[in-house]
Amino acid sequence: MTVWKILGAIAVAALLLSFLRLSATVRFGKTLMVRVQIGPVKRTVYPKPQKRQKKKDEPDDGEKPSTDRARKKKKQLPKLTASELFDLLHVSLAALKKTAWRVCRRLRVDPLELTLVFGGSDPAGIAEQYGMANALLWTFMPKAEELFYIPDPSVHLRMDFDAPKTQAHGTVAGSLRLCDLIAIAFTLLIPLAKWFVRYKRAHKGERIRKKTTQAGSAEKAPAEKQANNLSA
Repeated sequence: MTVWKILGAIAVAALLLSFLRLSATVRFGKTLMVRVQIGPVKRTVYPKPQKRQKKKDEPDDGEKPSTDRARKKKKQLPKLTASELFDLLHVSLAALKKTAWRVCRRLRVDPLELTLVFGGSDPAGIAEQYGMANALLWTFMPKAEELFYIPDPSVHLRMDFDAPKTQAHGTVAGSLRLCDLIAIAFTLLIPLAKWFVRYKRAHKGERIRKKTTQAGSAEKAPAEKQANNLSA
């Protein structure tokens, strides 16, 4: 009986945890703030607390951190291009729309407040960016409203020819239950894995070319040194 009681308690606890609500709030503009809430517990992810910054000032042992950083830099993937980012958004939205319609409707995006002011020194460029942003907004916003629950979206685009550069500020918050988050993760797993394989294959040639150029420059350097020594 005790075993069944333990299993029942675990099942009840898992059921209650699955209905736990998770939320994240992002505020951006002059400063950036990211806050995460799990049930009643709130925590600011960015900016980090000052206590953690003190640990960074502690002396490192040996040269291991520098070598680890160098390895991390080598393993960094190339930056996404505009077409690749558009393809990633298309794959994600298509997967969610086909297999997780009900789950995504439970994702509450509230508030969604965004103000984007286009500025700069080129009036023609400002107008072009403003037109492209409007086209993207009217393309993706209706799909987002169909896919997610956005009760009161507030997105404003405008031009300011006196502004030195483009500026954006706003607040975006999303909340979801834990069970729905797990369902979305499983939904996106296979489509995003396929996209990542295509992405790595597309940039595989660039890595090979970089390695060959680095090897060629490394071989030329000793030969040039020898030639300089002989001439001297």
